[in-house]
Amino acid sequence: MKQKENNINTMLFGEVLELGEARITYDSLSPLDLAQPVAALVDDLGEDLLQIVCANGDIVDVGWYPAWSEQGRLRVVTVRGQDWEAPIFSAQPAQKPQALLAALRAALRVALALPGSQ
Repeated sequence: MKQKENNINTMLFGEVLELGEARITYDSLSPLDLAQPVAALVDDLGEDLLQIVCANGDIVDVGWYPAWSEQGRLRVVTVRGQDWEAPIFSAQPAQKPQALLAALRAALRVALALPGSQ
């Protein structure tokens, strides 16, 4: 069996996140302790928490909406062709590492399974 040479993995919340050929281009998420109450994290919960760019040009993005609000929620999207208004995947996982990781894995599966438009 031939192993992919460009397969990248990273650690997030103590678990391996398989990125395939994608690259993390921005990360202010991994230092956060999501077990903390939102009130303790709210100053760090902006729209730009994590961005992963796939080899096909798709973007997996994690943000908090509305930004810096205790009433906000996490949002994970996969964007194709820079069309931020119509993501090809969208989820609002609970503020728990396991739920966020599951949403990230699903977003990456969508991005890596379909050819990107460039």
